[in-house]
Amino acid sequence: MSSVIRRREDLRLLEGTEVEVSGRVKEFRRHELRRDLDSVLLVSVHTTPIPMGETIFLSHIFVLVRQLKKIGCVPTQGKRISFEAVVYSYRRLGGKAIDRGLYNTEDYGVKPTRLTSGFQ
Repeated sequence: MSSVIRRREDLRLLEGTEVEVSGRVKEFRRHELRRDLDSVLLVSVHTTPIPMGETIFLSHIFVLVRQLKKIGCVPTQGKRISFEAVVYSYRRLGGKAIDRGLYNTEDYGVKPTRLTSGFQ
């Protein structure tokens, strides 16, 4: 049985759509200069459109810590969290994007809107 791992680009089809996201917290990343850009790395991510649709499996995705705290989620490393979110697109600007040749390319992320089942 082969596992299907996709890229965040597959979220393009769901842009602007509400989805349920479930992922395991692997690590926390601190931004060098701005605390509001601290993030959480979620791995083994399941993204399912609401009310129903085909699940997109992602190997990983980053979510801002401040967005998770806003919905009442305080993530713990190693735990699986579930929340509702909206898929959005953004342009990569500055920093590592320039070094990697990704400046001004489009990427996709999820913005948490509501905590669903909390921690598992």
